[in-house]
Amino acid sequence: MGRAATRTEERVAASQGLLPSSAPIKFVAGQDIAGGGVLLAVPALLAMGLLAHEAMYALPRGYYSLTNIFLLLALMALARIPSLEKLRYQAPGEWG
Repeated sequence: MGRAATRTEERVAASQGLLPSSAPIKFVAGQDIAGGGVLLAVPALLAMGLLAHEAMYALPRGYYSLTNIFLLLALMALARIPSLEKLRYQAPGEWG
């Protein structure tokens, strides 16, 4: 099970509306992460302005922020996962 599936305190706080904005993104060291090579593209994606247009969109408070969603969609494209439905068959802890 990946690290993301173990952050229960933050998930409970988000479900009750007690999380101020969203859960922070946390990258931790790991070994043998399937598809981990796509993480090497994160600095390049940020340098190209992946999150530059975030102010144009809004979401209600919850566990995931727009930053999380934009990063997930970009990493899905790099990992050649064609749709959100196909993401369902990936290890959930590895993707958050």
